[in-house]
Amino acid sequence: MSTVKYFVFLISMMAFLTSCQPPVQETGKDGEGSSSNPPAEAPSTPEAPTRRLYVASGQCYSGSGITTFNATTASNLIFKVNTTTGSREGIIADYYAAPAAAGDSPLSLVEWDAHNLLVFVRNGTKGGLEVLPKQGGTRNVFGTNPAISTILATTPQAMQKSSDGGLLLIRTGFIEKLNASGIRQASPHVNNNLGATCGTSNALYTNIAVSNSGHIITANAAASPNNRLISVPGAGANGSCSSGVAAPATTTHATALVFDRTHGKLIVAYAGNTIASANVNSIHAYDFDETTGVISNDQIIYDANQYPTVYPYLLFGISAMTLDEETNSLYVATAISNATTTINYAIEKLAYNAAKIGVTNSEVLTRSGGLPFYNYGADTKCISSMVVGTESVSLTQ
Repeated sequence: MSTVKYFVFLISMMAFLTSCQPPVQETGKDGEGSSSNPPAEAPSTPEAPTRRLYVASGQCYSGSGITTFNATTASNLIFKVNTTTGSREGIIADYYAAPAAAGDSPLSLVEWDAHNLLVFVRNGTKGGLEVLPKQGGTRNVFGTNPAISTILATTPQAMQKSSDGGLLLIRTGFIEKLNASGIRQASPHVNNNLGATCGTSNALYTNIAVSNSGHIITANAAASPNNRLISVPGAGANGSCSSGVAAPATTTHATALVFDRTHGKLIVAYAGNTIASANVNSIHAYDFDETTGVISNDQIIYDANQYPTVYPYLLFGISAMTLDEETNSLYVATAISNATTTINYAIEKLAYNAAKIGVTNSEVLTRSGGLPFYNYGADTKCISSMVVGTESVSLTQ
């Protein structure tokens, strides 16, 4: 091997051996090693969905004879509560501040998608819809204006998602339907003269639920004998009564409805101005036939008339309910006393055991602890709607 070739070979080998050595760490003043090549960033944990109870504290209905807060005395807020701790985690909308108009009050909430709620807003006798990000921020009008305010021109009350991805809205004695883009589908979807056992003067619809098969269930708060639960086919149409069931007392009216999809149960809250009589301030469970739409098998699962002997907690003038079927928890908004002029509202979280319905009804709903899940305050005057939803939170290791 020539001398030149030998030196070229020697230099190549030295370069190769140097490249195989680990990087040299320099010691800083704190004694910790550092490298000119910084370590790679730790991998991110996938977004973890966290459950929240979203609460609207606006103008509400708590039964005949009970005076509640109006659009100018209600808190008019939307806030979220941690479903595990019961702690409020932020106000996401304030309807006393811009962009709200004077007189706006949030009536009803639905979880629209992974990131947004829909809010049914009332102003006097008119209503409108807004898209509200779950984490707060800019609210946008949903649907076509002024068409929405035109069709909701008679006392809006509540809303629920339809089985086909649209939206059902109550106004006075009518139910309107919008598709997923906010376009009206009929005029109206259900009218106020359904006939048969549903009644001929359904002028005061109060709340709404949707069954697994798409049946629409609502309640009429007109005077007896028209205070009743009503079931109609999801397709709607005038005079399309599937079932009508009278309220459990002539002086009580349904204020909140939830449908237990797992067990096919309709859970209904009733309210009136006394606890001296049975079945007035109460919660009832019914069987629901998905084929015929028939409501049957009335079971009392709470009655304030039996407080505190049977039920150790008071529910009076219930204004809103929502069922979290993932945790079998029923959230109930209740006045904090049985005064007919309501002082304020609190939220109870009750463990819901459907297997006890018709077996041991007093054990269907159980309360843990001696205090409400979310106690009354400046933000709970009064609670018009609640919905449980998920909110993605990005975490890093």
